[in-house]
Amino acid sequence: MDLTFTPTELAFRDELRTWLRDHDPGPAPDGEDADFAWRRRFQEELAAGGWAGVHWPEDVGGRGATLTESAIFFEELARAGAPLPANVLGLVLAGPTIMSWGTDAQRERLLPAILDASEIWCQGFSEPSSGSDLASLRTRAVRDGDGWRITGQKVWTSFAQHARWCMLLARTDQDAPKHRGITYFLLDMEQDGVDVVPLRQITGESEFNELFLGGAWVPDDMVLGPVGAGWRVALTTLMNERAGLGFFLQARLRQDVDELAARIAQRGLLDDPAVAERLGELHRRTEVIRLTAYRGLSRTERDGEPGPEGSLTKWLWSETNQELTQFAVDVLGPTALDASDPWAHRLLRARGNTIEGGTTEVLRDIVSGRVLGLPKAR
Repeated sequence: MDLTFTPTELAFRDELRTWLRDHDPGPAPDGEDADFAWRRRFQEELAAGGWAGVHWPEDVGGRGATLTESAIFFEELARAGAPLPANVLGLVLAGPTIMSWGTDAQRERLLPAILDASEIWCQGFSEPSSGSDLASLRTRAVRDGDGWRITGQKVWTSFAQHARWCMLLARTDQDAPKHRGITYFLLDMEQDGVDVVPLRQITGESEFNELFLGGAWVPDDMVLGPVGAGWRVALTTLMNERAGLGFFLQARLRQDVDELAARIAQRGLLDDPAVAERLGELHRRTEVIRLTAYRGLSRTERDGEPGPEGSLTKWLWSETNQELTQFAVDVLGPTALDASDPWAHRLLRARGNTIEGGTTEVLRDIVSGRVLGLPKAR
């Protein structure tokens, strides 16, 4: 693993830092809709500056950035205090999947609107009884003329309330084995038969949603990949799921650890051995996460495909972020639970970290088998 940036990578980083200084989005506004609009405006600026899809090929509006440059982009975004783009699911998941499997007409129609956030994307994979076991999904698509009628339910659909399009998996062959007979659809959310029901979180926000499909229509020209090959197409999406985002999260985690250390120092608590030990452990874990992310990046550059390090990074980040937010409340006291203190929101939001984006239990299973080589449970 080489942690030394090349001259080209350093030039990329310095150019990005300059751009971010000149395009400071300012503090996040209060309110969910205002916050999303703020992130959308920031992505519009990114797109205008040629920074919205750095890892996309140049011929579709990207910069053709290397994996390391993409990691640098997300790290610098976090360090600058800038938000993730509003259309992050489109940039990281939908766009690369459409590039890999889409027709020329699909790429021409959909990719530009992903970059400038004029059309937001969501992901319709998980279902109430098909979360970690995605292949057991029950949403059905039935042939109807030159398209498909889709019925079923999705859940934990991030940003569905803002989305124009949905990456949707549905079963088109009820008799096929569960990993077969699934088709990948590009669903237009702006139609009858699509109902979005927000899920209120412990933070009071509705970041996630239920998605009810009652005969929603998808024409044949919005099927992505061959009919019945949706599982293979979905693997492309899933392989991109944590690409880059891990670098944003670990950089933001470092900022939070440093911010908490400064508040602890202001209170004169660093001389307390118990406090110093817990803070030191959080510092150590944060560095381990950063190095593990780069180790995974090095492996991907060497082997050409992501390894299990992405699962390990996400698992470590989830648990460390929960420990950090709980420690902040423990050491800062009741003031950290005041609604005006950002640590209150961080504590509540962190409760979902070990569930979203792959549960810790599933990630441990991946690491046990693919990293440690342990046998599967019988």
